[in-house]
Amino acid sequence: MTKICHLTSVHKRYDSRIFRKECKSLSNAGYEVSLIVADNEGNEEVGGISIYDVGKEKARISRFVRTIKKIKKLALELNCDVYHFHDPELLMVGLKLKRCGKKVIWDMHENLPADIMQKKYIPFFLRLLITFIFKQFEKYTVKKVDAVICTRDSVIERLNGINQNMLLINNFPLVNYKIEKRETSERLICFAGAIVPNYQHKEIIQALEGLENVKYLMAGPANEKYLKELKALNGWNKVEYLGEISFEEVKQMYSKSNIGVVIHKYTPNMDWEMGNFALTKIFEVLLWGIPIVCTKYKLWEDTIFSRADCGIRIIPTDKNAIRNALKYLLNNPKEAINMGKVGRDIVLNYFNWTSQEEKLIDLYKKISS
Repeated sequence: MTKICHLTSVHKRYDSRIFRKECKSLSNAGYEVSLIVADNEGNEEVGGISIYDVGKEKARISRFVRTIKKIKKLALELNCDVYHFHDPELLMVGLKLKRCGKKVIWDMHENLPADIMQKKYIPFFLRLLITFIFKQFEKYTVKKVDAVICTRDSVIERLNGINQNMLLINNFPLVNYKIEKRETSERLICFAGAIVPNYQHKEIIQALEGLENVKYLMAGPANEKYLKELKALNGWNKVEYLGEISFEEVKQMYSKSNIGVVIHKYTPNMDWEMGNFALTKIFEVLLWGIPIVCTKYKLWEDTIFSRADCGIRIIPTDKNAIRNALKYLLNNPKEAINMGKVGRDIVLNYFNWTSQEEKLIDLYKKISS
């Protein structure tokens, strides 16, 4: 039996893409799967997948040095056939495993050069220098590893031809769990994800000021400074911040909500106005039969919304457009419900993990052979 090991120094053990989708799909396909994490939750076996924990370091420098060293040591001890790493800080680990004769896959979750350029706390010219250096190292690594998995078309286009095994595997949602909608008299808007400025929470909360009998359920990890800014807004009294909650609690939130919001700024990592499918939150919302208010991206217009009308798309910085979209869906519940049903059908028929799982398993068959 082919032994596979997934490696992450950043993500939690039950990460949706790494554990729930990729590891479980490979385990179900007959591979022996291990997962190395650094979250201080200990070792365990879940559903036939062996999880090894190297411990969590508090300081970022320690994570870059000690954690990576421990992950490399454990990965070599496990002596697997294929190693699949998920974080850019594990590039050197991946190259070391490759030099040891192992098959290595790099799962590139982000457009990393674009992501570096978004970090405004780094001086502009230093960002340019770091981006240039990283691009060279990125190309070198892509050339050396056995395969590269991407979540963005733009990354494949940028690195086209460097590695013959470059594959787009979108982070579409799993549809293998029961959806139970709960009747409620409340008018609830929901969001599950990172509470960061890119998701326009400030603009959404300001848009709530003109709406009556509405509540914004907001779930996810938040920076204290940004959360303080949000709490100072007049519309905060219409917000219920749930904090960082479990997947089961997220499902409960979706089950009683009327509208989902996925409003992301136009950024280089999201390919500006073109957009990409890395924002999987849109599909999670639609899966629950909830109409959506989301960013107007050209890719989404040409694929999702060209098939059917399942929500309202807006320019992300336009507070009035956000308010008008929410108001329309709240005041037209029958139309909103119909949009939700259409959206759910689109996810069940087209945008779900099943199609991506097939591509992942085909890649592993190719690599393993």
